[in-house]
Amino acid sequence: MIKLIAIDLDGTLFDSHQQVSETNKRAIKLVLGSGIQTAIVTGRGRAGAMTAIDMLGVEMPVICSAGSLVYKDHGSEIISARTFQIQDELTRIVDFARKYDTGLIADSSDGNWWFGPDELGEDLDPLTAAYAWQSRRTLSPEIDFLRPMLKITLVADPEILRQAEDELCRQCPSLHHVYAGMRYMDLTRIDVNKGSALEILANSLGIDAEDTAAIGDQLIDLSMLNYSGLAIAMKNAPDALKQIADWVAPSNDEDGVAWALERIMGKKQ
Repeated sequence: MIKLIAIDLDGTLFDSHQQVSETNKRAIKLVLGSGIQTAIVTGRGRAGAMTAIDMLGVEMPVICSAGSLVYKDHGSEIISARTFQIQDELTRIVDFARKYDTGLIADSSDGNWWFGPDELGEDLDPLTAAYAWQSRRTLSPEIDFLRPMLKITLVADPEILRQAEDELCRQCPSLHHVYAGMRYMDLTRIDVNKGSALEILANSLGIDAEDTAAIGDQLIDLSMLNYSGLAIAMKNAPDALKQIADWVAPSNDEDGVAWALERIMGKKQ
């Protein structure tokens, strides 16, 4: 029986306008009222995750920064924080960004930073752009990035991200990399991903993997769908995610999360 449901944000709970529909809000409140634990699991940093919690108007656990941070509920208590601080690899990331004139958004343990061209905002979705501009810009990332990092996001055209896989990621064996969208690649500690973070949260709640469900739409969600007893991909997900899913829900613009939650509730009853 499902006791914990992990829900991704972008392309899943968020619609294409980065809003949460009233239908999805009602479904989440019904699930929470039934006693099933529900958690937000996102590649976004803490600010982005808490924006979603505020939209929902409920308390629930949060996994953010691509799995680097796990909060008990609404950011009140940290269950897990997994950072990296490897000078050689941080230097290679900065060198790559300078070479290809790409953007970097750094989510560190003591604040957020961004580095890149002035027009970086044109390559960002509205929420990411808003959080980037609220953070500190650095012109000396070689210095400012030498601190415990939760996540660094490389922002670039898809062909440059593919180049990063060939040229950068193989030079950084201590880091895990995953696509968080067409123009985003998240770099975290090697053991950090959404699946390992969901396992940490489930263990803290005393819930087995087989009693966990996960809903997602991107390759960054693959690890948590693989971990969960019930894997749900959105209609707008790539085929690689749909192929390992138990269910395929309607798209994020068709209240796919509510559809999935209603089916889970039906199974419980």
